[in-house]
Amino acid sequence: MNRIAFIAKTDINTDGRILNQLRILKEWNKDFVADLIVFPDKKVTISFDDSVKLHLIKGNFRHNKFLRIFTVFEFTINAFRLLKKLKPSIIHAQDSSILLPVLLFRVLYPKKFWLIYDDHEVPNENGPFLHKIMNALENFLIKNSDAVIMANKERMMYLKEKLHLKNNLFYFLNLPYFDVHPSIVPSSVMESKLHELEQRKKRGTKFIVHQGPLKIERGRQQLADLCRNLPNSYVILLLGGTEADFIKFKGENELPDSKFFFVGKVNYEVLPLFWEKGCASIVMYLPTYSNNRLCAPNRLYLSYFLGLPIIVNKNNPVLFDFINSYQAGGFIEDFAENPSDEFFNQLNTLIIEDSAKERLLATEKNKLKDIYSSLIDKAPKVDK
Repeated sequence: MNRIAFIAKTDINTDGRILNQLRILKEWNKDFVADLIVFPDKKVTISFDDSVKLHLIKGNFRHNKFLRIFTVFEFTINAFRLLKKLKPSIIHAQDSSILLPVLLFRVLYPKKFWLIYDDHEVPNENGPFLHKIMNALENFLIKNSDAVIMANKERMMYLKEKLHLKNNLFYFLNLPYFDVHPSIVPSSVMESKLHELEQRKKRGTKFIVHQGPLKIERGRQQLADLCRNLPNSYVILLLGGTEADFIKFKGENELPDSKFFFVGKVNYEVLPLFWEKGCASIVMYLPTYSNNRLCAPNRLYLSYFLGLPIIVNKNNPVLFDFINSYQAGGFIEDFAENPSDEFFNQLNTLIIEDSAKERLLATEKNKLKDIYSSLIDKAPKVDK
């Protein structure tokens, strides 16, 4: 008998990577059952069927930044005790946030289970001293894992070379593997904004979706330069970020209100309703540090699967490769060199075929199934 444990510190309500993996494995084997150990960032509002047994780790000092060391210690002890009680034969460790209890379990019981380490973040080179210590421990755990899953091909090759990895390496993209059309009813405020967007679309406005804060490393200046030369019918639809920063952004760059439709924070569940109002999207990550250069943005894939061509920065290897491989958009540098309507006319002619999406989904799903197929029969059996 195999017992499988997923362990994560996350808002499990919106953690698409973990939820997708659990659903894919259930598709693979109808008898699949997993223990899901979560140190929740927010109150858990979703439910699971009988294939997932949810174990919540509670912390007495959870959201007090001054007592963070006690939170880490408390989580480590409680999670370790739970792992010891469950005796999983496979542990699927989700990111460095759960590093300490899994590392302790690996050191004390090295032959009792198989370990899958799932990369969500690549540490930046400019992290503080304490982060560097944690990075060194994470690298040790990665090297001592039976399989490592990266968020994209570029991250896999980077860590393989940097850490001289010899173990089983895979990458699994953060695609929207299941229905991206929400069934939840938006609030009256969001419904009003959606109605206004639809009315403007009918009058000829074309919205380019930008999701997330207006940060320097996410192409803040490049976005401002794009706005100065946007054709008259195009408007940037801003999802996420704060209104104060948006106002500051406009003032710093002397940009008119007419080039933006600011929405701000949108609940994860209804985001696709806003994306569907767009004709294109813009996703930028400057290659300044490792985690930016080797980005794995969900909105890149969401845009692709909703059929919206994507504008990216050419000097990011992940974004550049995706756009070229799947003929999914264009490059902001090309528009900067020749800011004309022709750039957008070409974007509008791009058609993202359903068959291409289905092939990509099938390829990535099969990777995860193959990882578990290769490990599950070899994993140590749980004591009866």
